[in-house]
Amino acid sequence: MKRRIASLLLCATMVTSMLVGCGSKTEPTQDGSTTTTEKTSEDSSDSASNDDNQTQYTKADGKIVYWSMWDTGSNQANAIEEIVAEYEKKSGNEVDLQFKGRDIRTLIGSAIQSGQQIDLYEDDFEILTQVNSEYALDLDEMAKAAGYYEKSSPALSNGTKDRAGFLACLPYQPYVSGFFYDRAMFEKAGITQEPKTWSEFLEVCQKLKDSGVNPVTLDDAYVHLNFGIHLAKYIGQEKVQELSLNGGWADEPTVKKAAQDMVDLYEKGYLSPYAPAAFPQGENEIGYGESAMVFMASWLPDEIKNNTGTDVDWGMFSYPGVDGGIDGPEAMMIGAQGISVSKQSKNQQAAFELAMEIVTGEGDAKLSKATNSVPADPNNTEWPEVLKNCKPAFDQSTKAYSWAAYIDKNADFKPGLVEACSKLFQGKLTADDFVKELDKINPKK
Repeated sequence: MKRRIASLLLCATMVTSMLVGCGSKTEPTQDGSTTTTEKTSEDSSDSASNDDNQTQYTKADGKIVYWSMWDTGSNQANAIEEIVAEYEKKSGNEVDLQFKGRDIRTLIGSAIQSGQQIDLYEDDFEILTQVNSEYALDLDEMAKAAGYYEKSSPALSNGTKDRAGFLACLPYQPYVSGFFYDRAMFEKAGITQEPKTWSEFLEVCQKLKDSGVNPVTLDDAYVHLNFGIHLAKYIGQEKVQELSLNGGWADEPTVKKAAQDMVDLYEKGYLSPYAPAAFPQGENEIGYGESAMVFMASWLPDEIKNNTGTDVDWGMFSYPGVDGGIDGPEAMMIGAQGISVSKQSKNQQAAFELAMEIVTGEGDAKLSKATNSVPADPNNTEWPEVLKNCKPAFDQSTKAYSWAAYIDKNADFKPGLVEACSKLFQGKLTADDFVKELDKINPKK
């Protein structure tokens, strides 16, 4: 209990982190107009690029206005500030960098519609490609000309096109997901092999319980995430999305089966007695040595270190396959943040070039190191020390899930879904009652 009180006090005091021309030529922009591209230099010498010793930058018409999704002072914001400052030196352009925080997703549409000058803006790439894609410039031609596709993950660039129908953003700070665990706890419990199936996972849970720690912890903010991924292992992401949009939960027998798996975790004592805890108290239990595992994305280690001040020797394995399921550990939830260029920008090419400075090469490496995140540019092969044990699971993944496998695709359904999942993990609903509850709040269409 002392640890939990200390954690609350620490979290209350924290700032959260969720973020001279020498020659010219004329080039076409996406809208058919022309911009003047000037070769700039720093201190009368050629400036360095991500790939070679000379870079040509487009001269911007006034300031480049950049709305960022991060909060001022966060690790992401500090790294982006440094990258932008370097870009300003090399390009001769001035950038108006504004940190809007997570409220950006509710601000960006009305701001652009009102004619406010915004050249590039950020958000989760799911939001950029599915909610705010109408404001985004198609970056495909610029990307091809800049060699972007050789400097990006195909899963992310292709995923962007699949969702929006075009390259609506440049993904960066990608995340991978799985069960993150304390390697020291696994070693103490005599666990030498990471589980690949649900039955193996339950064996791991029992060994951890026998060693005196809570096997699995969980936060209230992510209850639907856990259930959505578990259900997708049975029926696939497409079917999960279909259920979210159209209902029919009782008609799909694996929903009850997946719910029963969660009930079993509770009844066997494999969940922390505080689960689901108020975020971030659940995940912090790992930092304080109370629980061993939590299913989350790769921002977790840095988040727990910031919350608790503790260093954990992290391991990670992909969410296991389930008996009779169609997807195994090769299916992994993968996502990213993204940067879009506004269709209304008068500095489209210059804005794109600035985005490239952030998502590729040295800028990407700097952001990865500063935030303990996965590099977006696959040419940056050095992962942060805290995530090095995530790389094998990521490298073996061949199928990408979206966030929560789209179980929350129906926004009207999400609040009731979260409440029902919370009750399920608390042992307040049987599997039968859980399915009835989903049918009630999301009736079949």
